[in-house]
Amino acid sequence: MTASAFWGIVFGVAFVVQMGYWLLLYAGFRRAQRGDAKVSEASLPPMSVIVPVRNEAANLPALLAALTRQTHPHYEVVLVDDDSEDATPEIIQSWQQTHPTLRLLHVDHPKEPRKKNALTQGIDAARHELLAFTDADCAPPPGWLASLAQQHAGAQQETLLIGYSPFRKAPGLLNRLARYETFVTGFLTAATVGLGRPYMAVGRSISYPRSVFRRIGGFAHSLHSMSGDDDLLVQEVNRRRAAVVNHLFDARSFVPSNPPPTWRRWLHQKRRHLSAGRFYDRGTQAHLGLFHATSIALWAAPFGLGWWGLGLLAAKLAVQTALLSRAAAALDERDLLPVQPFLELLYAAYNLVLAPLGLARMPKRW
Repeated sequence: MTASAFWGIVFGVAFVVQMGYWLLLYAGFRRAQRGDAKVSEASLPPMSVIVPVRNEAANLPALLAALTRQTHPHYEVVLVDDDSEDATPEIIQSWQQTHPTLRLLHVDHPKEPRKKNALTQGIDAARHELLAFTDADCAPPPGWLASLAQQHAGAQQETLLIGYSPFRKAPGLLNRLARYETFVTGFLTAATVGLGRPYMAVGRSISYPRSVFRRIGGFAHSLHSMSGDDDLLVQEVNRRRAAVVNHLFDARSFVPSNPPPTWRRWLHQKRRHLSAGRFYDRGTQAHLGLFHATSIALWAAPFGLGWWGLGLLAAKLAVQTALLSRAAAALDERDLLPVQPFLELLYAAYNLVLAPLGLARMPKRW
């Protein structure tokens, strides 16, 4: 077999695998959209919002302003201070004077993994059965809680809800790439929910009943991982069939987050998130590995096959952009599509370099 024939088979197989994955994921995304049901806001169930905070004095004013503007008629916000060394508790106490929906808990004896420990204390202290979670650097829109409560009220059985959390738009290449990575991850998250194989969520917008948390033994399944209070929890819920998993598409449920200020901060954050992949089940690891490996391989096709390889890459990008257009409309990320091929190249480089680093060694700090 000649070298050109060998590389033709390699890149041809990579192209077929990519097309198969993208068509399957597109079908899953469309199926996930059909599960977004609503009921009247007249009788929404009460909810507790749990937010772990540590040294978040700079982010708290925006977060608290957003949470106290929720249109839901009956909710509380439980802020769990994980032994902050700045003015975090004082800021919360100041807001409590005029906003009785806010509650402050203190973690007096922090232990690893710290975020999961703080979350568990907040869950145990919550007054309501339905729980919602977000992070300190987020600003949920006014209808966020009402949207979650409507989905829970309209469900036929206990449900874990996964929301979309985009980065806010800002100038610069870093912002475009960070938003594109979040968008593609959001597409994969919703698509795998639709396919009945959910593997991912973000702690910036997730909701489930406390009974589901207790049914899976809390975070006992992932105490060995610093990350995983979202994605590993979703996988455990699905593995045990502890609840139905649905994805939200109501724009009121989108929770924007502050964009990464520097490349270093973003890369550290993503490496920390990727480290949880070490603890995914082997089937999920295999699918993600094959999906990303074949995508990266096609960027090498023009070097191995010349114009034929370039044609394979161009066809893959054209199909991918066309299929992502539905997701871009649903998740309000249309402005990313005109530069999608360039962002996809950077995304491939990101997966080639950062994913192995995240999987090889656990970060030592949060």
